Amino acid sequence: MVGRSGSQVVLDALLEAGTELVFGYPGGAIMPLYDALVDYPVHHVLTRHEQAAIHAADGYARASGRLGVCISTSGPGATNLITGICTAMADSSPLLCLTGQVTTPNIGTDAFQEADVLGIVSGVAKQAYLVGSLTELPETMEEAVYIATSGRPGPVLVDLPKNILSGRTSGRCATVTQIPGYDPAPALDEAELRRAHALLKEARRPVCIIGGGCKLSNATETFRQWCDATQIPVAVTLNGIGAPDPAYPGMLGMLGMHGLRQANRAVAAADLIIGLGMRFDDRVIGKLDEFGRGARIVHVDIDAAEISKIVSADVAVHADLEAALQVWLRILAAEPIRPAGEWQRRSVAVGTGLQVVDQPSTGKASAIEILDALFALIGPDAIVTTDVGQHQMWAAQRVAPSHPRRFITSGGLGTMGFGLPSAIGAQCARPDDKVVAILGDGGFQMSVPELATVRRCNLPLKIVVLDNQYLGMVRQWQEMFFDQRYSAVDLADNPDFAELARVFGLAAFKVSGATAIAGEMERWWEHDGPALLHCECRLEENVFPMVPANSGLGDMLEEIP
Repeated sequence: MVGRSGSQVVLDALLEAGTELVFGYPGGAIMPLYDALVDYPVHHVLTRHEQAAIHAADGYARASGRLGVCISTSGPGATNLITGICTAMADSSPLLCLTGQVTTPNIGTDAFQEADVLGIVSGVAKQAYLVGSLTELPETMEEAVYIATSGRPGPVLVDLPKNILSGRTSGRCATVTQIPGYDPAPALDEAELRRAHALLKEARRPVCIIGGGCKLSNATETFRQWCDATQIPVAVTLNGIGAPDPAYPGMLGMLGMHGLRQANRAVAAADLIIGLGMRFDDRVIGKLDEFGRGARIVHVDIDAAEISKIVSADVAVHADLEAALQVWLRILAAEPIRPAGEWQRRSVAVGTGLQVVDQPSTGKASAIEILDALFALIGPDAIVTTDVGQHQMWAAQRVAPSHPRRFITSGGLGTMGFGLPSAIGAQCARPDDKVVAILGDGGFQMSVPELATVRRCNLPLKIVVLDNQYLGMVRQWQEMFFDQRYSAVDLADNPDFAELARVFGLAAFKVSGATAIAGEMERWWEHDGPALLHCECRLEENVFPMVPANSGLGDMLEEIP
């Protein structure tokens, strides 16, 4: 037979991109691709749901820095990827989503399992393609990989009609290195960087906010050198956790709605705020009118659309963060700044605000005490994923990873059900590393079937379920801001998660009382193979500090008023 099939063109493009593993769920329209996959050295992980497949691909990308790939069929298979695409877009994960589509003659006829996937995802993906002919397929695949992985990364979808996957072509495409109108590597304006440095030299109370762009630009080591050279206090966004060296003396921790006291107060008091690879998101800045009132703003970001989008920058540096920091280090060597040691010490001395509030004894363990014990046990080199909710914020306040790729969570979209499948992807990416999924009882029950994936792949994943029998974050808001009118948050009919894990073939352990934490946790951690730790927690524990909606960072609550 002449040439290659469309399916072979797609799989060849994956091999050229260095893809060794994909996540997916087959169906009718994508079947030719799955047939060709049998003959390719690409490992496929079959999840139990398409949304889990894309979250796993996302976790793989975040843990490894490589392209994550997921595959689904047409119609409902493709639409089940939408939440994962939004999640990856919000947090800038490099993903390639391959979806089957009905044959080209049937497009627009409401054929079986047809959906306008291109129309649905165009507003929530970095780019999306519907392949209309075999001749355009090779270039489309090359472009898709290039766009997903270059500049500010993001999810790209390629919708593949069944007849194009089955057809044959002799066409090939050279590796794409540029696309008209797309500039993923903006040239650094050194003059702007020197303006930023001039503000840093003048500042008495400078604070840096580091975001997820640090890991995306592979700038972690350079950023840590910049910290050592400046010695200014550093706050982190949720996706910036792990960027500073955990031992850095100016480390303030996470800022924002559930940020640490020292981070929020330092930013509120700063006369210069340097935002590096971050978006000035609403959960980070609090009330816009009160953010940075007495401060000049420097913003360094690779995406021009983010600069001054929310907070107006006095100095804007549109550049890749690694490139900008390399030049800034050279400038610092030639023009050192005034030592910031005293301001750094005063900032850190404010304290975290994480003291445990005394509560009436219920016989149940405190989720906070469980997480404190967990992080002391697993150390800084384990990869931690979380779901979304109270447990996510408690974890983010306490975790101290050795590298930003060792903390994985859904930040911008806040997707419940993300924690377990993203841990599966992270474990596949880093098979020799310890991976811990920290889950709440609500989010866990959105992804329970993926325990079968863990068992099938025999992943040595460690899972913690903090079970407080509530949708805890919603309950906290109802308690504090809706006059304790609790509506649709009670999960008192939760199953026994330890027994459930055993049904799926995993080892399971349980913490029921406040005195049994350490021993049971150690047995769970030392178990050789996948294991779940079910922690029955106090029902009404809250996350503090907390900045209420429409309040400034300095207006933190540290207990219920």
